[in-house]
Amino acid sequence: MAKAQRPSVPAGALAPAHAAEGSASFADPGGDSGAAPDVTSVTVSNDDQGLITFRVSVPNRSALGPDEVIAIPIGTNDPNLLRGRRDDGMNFILGLAAEGAFLLEWDGETMKDVDPQPGSVGGSFTGGVAAVTVRQEDLAPGFPDVSVPISLNFFVLGILFNGSNVIAQDDAPDGTAIWSYRLSEPLRLIVTNFDADKTIKAGKTLVVLLGLAHGDTGAAVRSGRVRCKAKVGKKALKGSGRFFTLILTINGTRLESPSASCSWKIPKTAKKKTVSGTVVVVESGITIPRSFKTKVR
Repeated sequence: MAKAQRPSVPAGALAPAHAAEGSASFADPGGDSGAAPDVTSVTVSNDDQGLITFRVSVPNRSALGPDEVIAIPIGTNDPNLLRGRRDDGMNFILGLAAEGAFLLEWDGETMKDVDPQPGSVGGSFTGGVAAVTVRQEDLAPGFPDVSVPISLNFFVLGILFNGSNVIAQDDAPDGTAIWSYRLSEPLRLIVTNFDADKTIKAGKTLVVLLGLAHGDTGAAVRSGRVRCKAKVGKKALKGSGRFFTLILTINGTRLESPSASCSWKIPKTAKKKTVSGTVVVVESGITIPRSFKTKVR
């Protein structure tokens, strides 16, 4: 896909035409697309589990042709510090083509398919309206930045291709403007990282990490109760749980990566057996469990 240039605009710099809790609507003039899909309005909403839905009105189409795409470049308020952020502020492209929905991510050099595609990415085109979905956590940078985005900068493109060449395109909004949307949802804990080794040597200490973020604020969880359960065969292991913060410097930026951790000393007699266990974090009255299995060598 051709690079879609826009200047970076702070979240909230442009107010929507209409806003309500968990939704916002935006308008773009019609009749300015040439032969391309003509975007005239966009409604963005999210449910209480962070599923974001873009509904794009395209009145000059009853269906998308094989060379047509509705593309939504998205700049989160939480760029990936490992890979950097595009000059135009867009680090994802959510889109819909005739064959289905897709999600691309900026890798520092180009937009590439997110592989595997998240299960939350879906889309349809019915009655002149393209509907495309993605979940909040699927736009998150991941470890070691364990926060999640709560606001998005975006614009919408209706594109007509000839092979790999763009022959017509509608920009919504026109010019260099960018729309912004802030998610609205109740308190929710999102797993941003879960790291358990596949194997461990007998006699060593197994450490399992669980990173979490608040869906309503985007901030990483830094404290809470940590419960650790594990066993080798039928024998229970004594575990130790805590929160700690890993301090990293990436591209000259200091980054704090908080995480819950559980650790267990693996008996020397456990060779060729399997450790099965669960890490449980309780915070703000919400319980998040994650299970694992690790082979002992």
